[in-house]
Amino acid sequence: MGHAYSLDEWLFQGLDFELARGEHVAIQGTSGCGKSTLLNIMAGLEVPSRGEVCWAGEPTSTWSAEQRRACRQSEMGFVFQAFHLLPHLSALQNVMVPGLLGGQSGQVCAAAARSLLCDLGMQKRLDAKPTSLSGGEQQRVALARALVHQPQVVFADEPTGNLDTTTAANTLALLIELCTARQTSLVVVTHSDEAARAMGRTLRLTPQGLVC
Repeated sequence: MGHAYSLDEWLFQGLDFELARGEHVAIQGTSGCGKSTLLNIMAGLEVPSRGEVCWAGEPTSTWSAEQRRACRQSEMGFVFQAFHLLPHLSALQNVMVPGLLGGQSGQVCAAAARSLLCDLGMQKRLDAKPTSLSGGEQQRVALARALVHQPQVVFADEPTGNLDTTTAANTLALLIELCTARQTSLVVVTHSDEAARAMGRTLRLTPQGLVC
């Protein structure tokens, strides 16, 4: 697989990558090498210039836009460096969003969101709006939102980049613990060597592809 800025300017080429169920992988590389673009391609948000992306062995190039959206909604979770919480919703309501978008009832979504937030130590902050939460608390809400619908894979783009060192380490440990307990695959784009070492496998993105 390859992706290009233009016909003669490739971001990366010759990429061959397989993610196993329950595997945790870190992707590192220099700024501008295409790490976030690769994550978007894996999630079906962008289409590679050359090559194919397969989901459970099925080429996603044959899917309609609705099939791509449905897969992202039900099978994937996302964590970002910026928390992207909806400011007018409480912590609980933010975590309910994926289930509501997936057609679950409000009662079911609320129960699942409350349970996961309590597991993350947020039981006293369920009704708090994002502006009243610390950075670490906001990221815990973001983790809960990414996992509440029990996706098969979580894509995390610099998920601890806006946190101090201690909070970042604790947040990443929580993310890994939650994914391990659910047998959820995890792909983390990170500049942090410490974060990469916490993952099961580390790959470096270069113009020639991914290398161990």
